Amino acid sequence: MLPPAPLIDSRFLIRNAAPGEEEAVLQVALLALAMNTGWHDVTHEAREVIEAGVKRAFLSEKGPSSLVATHGHRIVAISILDDNPETENHLVSGPWVLSEYRNRGLGTALLWASLQQLADRGISSVFGRTRENSITAQFVYPKFGGVIDNISPTVENNSVVDR
Repeated sequence: MLPPAPLIDSRFLIRNAAPGEEEAVLQVALLALAMNTGWHDVTHEAREVIEAGVKRAFLSEKGPSSLVATHGHRIVAISILDDNPETENHLVSGPWVLSEYRNRGLGTALLWASLQQLADRGISSVFGRTRENSITAQFVYPKFGGVIDNISPTVENNSVVDR
């Protein structure tokens, strides 16, 4: 059971991505990736995984399985999801927030909305993959009881491989 929804500034809105926002979601994801030092050693490989994840998210018959946080008309944060119950990674991107919008609760609110959407689609145990030194692993996932397995993910052939 999720805790109550976190409150965010009324100037921001968290909503489902619209079908025409695929390119904007991809651009925010790639910019957030580039600014996250925890991924610099595998940026190229991670980029390929994110591009494939966005493409899959926007092919869903239920509509895009991606959430966005907006400030006015600008998308400032994203969360790309995989709502297949059998997948090993439901949180394809986790909550990624543009650097100038960090520390405003958007990552926490996006993760809450992501978990709620996955629960609404019948997924009771959610799995995500990240690096233990990432901002999300350090500051966001623990707020929801996230547990880090002792794995060292790398990216090979457009998929994350545990070592």
